[in-house]
Amino acid sequence: MIQLKTVLTLVATAALAACTTLGPNYQAPAANAPAAYRAATPVAGAELQRDWWLMFGDAQLNALEAQALQASPTLAAAAARIERARAVYAGVRADELPRVDVGGSVTTLRTSAKSVTTPVLGGQAITFDGTQTGIQASLGWEIDLWGRVKRQAEASQAQLDATTLDAAAARVALTADVAAAYWQWRALADEATALQRLRDSRANAFKVAQTRFDAGSSTTQDLERVRAELASADADVADLPRRQALVINQIAALTGQGSADLQLQATTSLPVPPAIRAGLPSELLQRRPDLAQSLAQLHAATAQVGIAEAAFYPSIRLTGSFGYQSKDLSDLVSAPARLYNFGPSISLPIFEGGKNKANLAVSKAQVDESLAAFRGRMLQALREVDDALAELQGRTATMDAQNRTLTSSSQALTVAKSRYDKGAVSYLDVTEAERTPLATERALAQLRGAQWAATAQLVKALGGGWNAKSDVAGG
Repeated sequence: MIQLKTVLTLVATAALAACTTLGPNYQAPAANAPAAYRAATPVAGAELQRDWWLMFGDAQLNALEAQALQASPTLAAAAARIERARAVYAGVRADELPRVDVGGSVTTLRTSAKSVTTPVLGGQAITFDGTQTGIQASLGWEIDLWGRVKRQAEASQAQLDATTLDAAAARVALTADVAAAYWQWRALADEATALQRLRDSRANAFKVAQTRFDAGSSTTQDLERVRAELASADADVADLPRRQALVINQIAALTGQGSADLQLQATTSLPVPPAIRAGLPSELLQRRPDLAQSLAQLHAATAQVGIAEAAFYPSIRLTGSFGYQSKDLSDLVSAPARLYNFGPSISLPIFEGGKNKANLAVSKAQVDESLAAFRGRMLQALREVDDALAELQGRTATMDAQNRTLTSSSQALTVAKSRYDKGAVSYLDVTEAERTPLATERALAQLRGAQWAATAQLVKALGGGWNAKSDVAGG
């Protein structure tokens, strides 16, 4: 009969626990995204995939990205944080199950014949002198009446999700940074070619100016002006290795290797970057892992409110043990040696100096903070996409203007050379006509690099091909 009552009590308690969960349930907030970006977005364009850099067909870039994904300390640390979060989650889930322990003991003892607690029979103290052996299994289980354990598991799962999404965001940032640095290095290689041509032209102009000055057909002012232009070109050429070294060092650090081990070759000039579909602002929640991470942190903070509320209510634990105890090892596992105890224990908070109220206030404030952080991150994400689109559009418009400049100045150079061939002008006039097209070529190389940098910025702002439905735990 006692066993039946016990079973009924457990069933009723479990049913009550199943339908009582304190605290608010998590609901994703509205994104409040605008209908469109401020900058005009391309109607057609490449759709970003997880390994988005493959669409450019650059073997060097592909190798750098693979090296970065394999050797980056940042990604290694993120992977370790995921494993730690998984272990924490497994430990929290274990609290939902009963705890069972098994133990044994062998004790040699003698009781005192003079103690006030020693039993006396017929004026004779009854003592024990010998060895006692016992084995025992114990069980403990907290009945989750108010959903505290359930909310703990919910919060831990949300934290695991946030950690996994943080790793996904780190992957997006790393791959975009590697591509941006690589394209900057390519642009510097193109600029070096244009700069060397400009410097050679200035050197030729100086030779002509020196000859004319020695012949008395030009002034000191003319000579020194050309000399200054040559010195300026020499300074730019001399500074280029420093700029290239800094970029190489950045690429090496991002890919987890020493800069001395990094060997790159620029065989062709940078082409026009392809258009990338930006989509709609409302799609960002599904495309950016950092936004999903912010929502996961909000979910975890919401679950903490339920944990804090449960602290105001009584907690009930079921504890029990069963085993055997005997002074004779041969009789240890026998009915007379059997012992057990079972029963619930209840703990009700009466006075804790306002600690529970303070903890509840802390958890609610954390929800407000997480919500504000999500809204701020959403605004920042929208700004990053708009900035990248504006940068691309501005650089493209400038490129168009510079291309027109190059066309016109190249035509002027052709005319100057034709007139020089006919003896109508001096060679100095030809070198002067070279000034604008060569300077424009250098400017175009810099602008092309800026276009590719903006492309990397846009890829990063759009989430680097990540998708909410993808397996983010896969790295």
